[in-house]
Amino acid sequence: MLTLIKVSFTALFGFIYITLFKTRGVKKLSDEKAALEARRLLRKLSEKIVKAARIDLEVIYLDEKAYRKIKLEEGVVIVANHESNLDIPVIVSALDIPVGFVAKKEMESWPFYSMWMKLSKCIFLDRSNPREGIKSIRKAVDIVKQGYPTVIFPEGERSIDGKVGTFKKGSFKLATETGGIILPLTIDGTFFVQNRNNIKINSNKKVILTVGKPIDMKKIDMKDDKKLNEYVREMIVVEKVVKKN
Repeated sequence: MLTLIKVSFTALFGFIYITLFKTRGVKKLSDEKAALEARRLLRKLSEKIVKAARIDLEVIYLDEKAYRKIKLEEGVVIVANHESNLDIPVIVSALDIPVGFVAKKEMESWPFYSMWMKLSKCIFLDRSNPREGIKSIRKAVDIVKQGYPTVIFPEGERSIDGKVGTFKKGSFKLATETGGIILPLTIDGTFFVQNRNNIKINSNKKVILTVGKPIDMKKIDMKDDKKLNEYVREMIVVEKVVKKN
């Protein structure tokens, strides 16, 4: 419980601090610079949250050379499995590229958090309203094409048991309509730090974030008739299995 209080305080105080002391400066910047600065500030806060949770975070690159060659202007969609609320700070703090997220519509009403999500060009997706959902995806496509990497969780919700669930086909519209790069991420371990079954945060747990080999949508071969959602899911699942063996 002490760790939960510490993490909650770190997140709340962090958002209050950047809202009170950083908002004015960020809003004075150009649209592009404001988004990048907002993402930089969120990365700093994410690092503090991961530290407060005392997560032992290891980042593994399956093809670091290819990762370093990624050009953000090509349009980068980052696809990850979803184990915990802590997945977001883990991803943001681990990657050295300025990432944003496609988040559920409900988060738009969260104090402080919502404003910084908007400043950093994150997208709120209303899954209960298909028409609005399509509008959000189109907006996200434009943002990704402008060079802002965006993370999606195709399961649509956190895992109940730590296993990778079904990847919804509709979640990949962002990747297919962008036609750029898909970067698969395998998150392994945040489920045991905190999950949807219990608000308690368990400290001193090992978390491995595996950065998969980038997929160039212009070169992808789908002749085996595998759907893109299944293809990417298999890449992510394989890494969870490998780490356990």
